[in-house]
Order: sequence, then structure tokens, then C-alpha cells
Amino acid sequence: MFKKILMPFMVAAAIAVTGCSSDKVEKDAVPDLSQEALHAKARQMAASGDYSKARDYLEALDSRYPFGELTDQVQLDLIYVNYKSRKPAETTAAIERFLRLNPNSQYTDYVLYMKGLNEMQKHGSLIQDFLGFDRSQKDPQNYFDGYKAFKDLIDRYPDSPYAADAYHRLVYIKTQLAKREWAIASYYQDRGALVSAIRHCQAIIYTYYDTEYCEKAYKLMAEDFKKLGLQLPATNAEKVIAASTFEKK
Repeated sequence: MFKKILMPFMVAAAIAVTGCSSDKVEKDAVPDLSQEALHAKARQMAASGDYSKARDYLEALDSRYPFGELTDQVQLDLIYVNYKSRKPAETTAAIERFLRLNPNSQYTDYVLYMKGLNEMQKHGSLIQDFLGFDRSQKDPQNYFDGYKAFKDLIDRYPDSPYAADAYHRLVYIKTQLAKREWAIASYYQDRGALVSAIRHCQAIIYTYYDTEYCEKAYKLMAEDFKKLGLQLPATNAEKVIAASTFEKK
């Protein structure tokens, strides 16, 4: 099954660059084979990196044997090959379908993990990944959705084999969201909009307090309070900085 063969590889390189795929096979060109034979062919193609053909075989299998003994496995495999093919809309549809039809599945932790990965993948393109573009200032909705999926996984399945990696991805997402808030605060700071800069610093402090941007937010906030003639909040911010371990990090 794909779950046993492919998923350990995915944990190690979940967002690696996908392999080259052949031209899409017409559904009618998929041979009339048993469900076991179709699944074996799909597994073989996925293992070789031909996710496009693997998806065609899995979709044919899903269509021809909708109530077969491999139904749940095929749905899981479709989530995987769509993700590896960088087809986020199709991946989302496959995830939502599985969760709707299998609310108490033993594989829900895996599906939540894939949901988080898919939302992260939506946040950028293959070229952006390859070139290392900074995407922290893009619309953060996908990061919010990915964060929720990973947090649901950790809260509901703390002993899942995917929980540790999900935690590291949560840390990454929070850092990216904090970086975005810091960029906005800096933008307002450079233009003299001190109140707006303070508000975004406060967003970092309240929501992303365990990121590297918290110290920067406190310092900028203290500076801006002084510029606005608000000595008490400026002093309070400086006290927090002095009592923290920021300088020791």
C-alpha cells in the first residue's frame, strides 16, 4: 500500500521538488485491469516519480471500483499524488472527501498532516521554492489554514508519527507570520505612522511572542512610545526587555 511504502519517504522530504511527469494519459487509455493490478501499476508509477500517470490510474480505479476493498487506500493515494503533482485544488478536494467519508479513520492524522503541507504549498510556486523567494509578505490565509491543520493533528493525535514534524512546521509558520507583521510595522515606521507601527508590534507580542521578532517589536514599540510622548508605556516596554532573556539568546 502507498501508506506504508510512500509516506515514510514523504516525512523525510515532504516538500521536495517533484519529479518530472509524463504527458497526461487519457482515462480511456487506462487498461481494463483488476483493481489490484491497477493499484499495482499506480504504485509503480508513483515510485518512479510519474505522479501524473499514477493519478490517472488511481482515478480510473476510483471510478471503476467505487466500493472496492481498496477504496480508502485509493483515496489516500490520490491525496498524495495530487500533492506531489503540485495540484493544490485537487489535493484539497481529495482531503475534504476523505474526511467527509471517513470521519473516524485511523489515517486521519496523516490526512491532517497532508492538509497542512498542501496549505503551505499553496503559499508559493515551484519556481519560488527553487529560487528561495521570501513569501512572508504574501496573503497569509494559507499559512493560517496550514497552522490550524497541524495544530489539530498535534492536539488530537499527540502520539502520531507525524506530530513531531508538524510541530516544526508550526514553528516555521509562526515565524513567517511574525516576519510579515514585522515588515508591516517597519513599513509604517519608515513613513512616520507610529501608532500603526505600535499596533503591529503588539500583534507580534500577543500572538507570536515565542519568535525572534518579539524582541524587535518590544524595542520598536518602546522607541515609538517615547516619540509620542507616552513615557509610562515606553518605560513598561523597557522593563519587559530588561527582565527578559532576549539578550541572552
